[in-house]
Amino acid sequence: MRNKLSIKFYQLITKDSNVKGVLPIYMRITLNRKKAELHTGFSDYSKNWNQSNQESKSENINLELIKKRAKAIELMLESQNKNKPISASIIKDLILGKQKINIELISYLKKYTEQLDIKKELKKISIDKYRQSAKSLENFLQDKFHINDISLDLVDFSFIDNYDLYLKEKYNLQRNTINKYHTRLKTLLLKAFNEGFIIKNPYTSFKLKSQKTQREFLPIEELDKLIKVDLSHNQSLDRVRDVFLFSCYTGLRFQDSQDLKTENLIINNNQQSLRFTQRKTNIASEIPLLDIAIRIINKYEDSNERKVLKRLLPKISNQKVNAYLKIISDLSGLNQQLTHHVARHTFATTICLNNNMPIEILSKLLGHSSIKTTQIYGKITQDYLRNQINSINQKISQ
Repeated sequence: MRNKLSIKFYQLITKDSNVKGVLPIYMRITLNRKKAELHTGFSDYSKNWNQSNQESKSENINLELIKKRAKAIELMLESQNKNKPISASIIKDLILGKQKINIELISYLKKYTEQLDIKKELKKISIDKYRQSAKSLENFLQDKFHINDISLDLVDFSFIDNYDLYLKEKYNLQRNTINKYHTRLKTLLLKAFNEGFIIKNPYTSFKLKSQKTQREFLPIEELDKLIKVDLSHNQSLDRVRDVFLFSCYTGLRFQDSQDLKTENLIINNNQQSLRFTQRKTNIASEIPLLDIAIRIINKYEDSNERKVLKRLLPKISNQKVNAYLKIISDLSGLNQQLTHHVARHTFATTICLNNNMPIEILSKLLGHSSIKTTQIYGKITQDYLRNQINSINQKISQ
């Protein structure tokens, strides 16, 4: 990218300006539309300063201003030739004799995350994802290079390519999840580019490819197995199954279901419903409850968690839920392993779409801001095909 540099000199009235009309002369550096200003160290009578020509009647002052202009141009060209980051603020610091601080990736990312937290422009869950990215990058630098941090201008295509491979091998992440890590790093590097700390965003050469995902869900036969398996011998397994089934019949994400309290349970038109704000999307939702979901809520009305904490469901960590679901899956004889997110997919597909619920209504129940998100669940299943054919058969047989 060709750098565009502009240098201007001007006088500025400040609270420290001389009452006799002697004003300081400032230098404004503009590089690629980013500005930095500094006092040149010279002052002159305002009547001696020609703003149109940006010069003084004093030849000595003019000579010094020419030197500063030349120095700024020299610094820009030198950095450009050496492929080093340059910005208006960097030029200012170098002219003032300040040693440029080396900007490092991890510290820059952590500072950016702190700024996001202060501005409150992102939800806490999104800010935590940036912290997660910082941790993965720290581990990558330790494992790959045995260092704690790296200069931003050393983050190139090779670095990103190796980080991509590391996320796959170290954490066994799926392609679309890896892409989310890249998106956060890409955002950070774009900020560094705009601030002049790097001369090129390496992601202009590194292309992300998404992968079509298969939304796992339980068909009705598998769901019946899960409901019928006897877990009365183990209270922990029984509680985890209830937490899972509750989301199978409400579509709630794990954390939203764990946040529910008695105040979220309302009666509207003689129908028990949940009224809450979804944590991930911040969308206010009201979901009428199916009978099985109501039975699960009522099952815990005498629990200490209900009496003391006013919680609708047992409090269990997501990690423990997913660990116990593996055991429950084996005990139930299911053909697939379970995680809690399968419950939300089961609600969308088996409970709603396979029972002919319009996708617009499903989108509302799931709290999606766009129906395009809901359409991911709109896969045609064998159950759906069978229901449609049976419905047609009944009509044409009459």
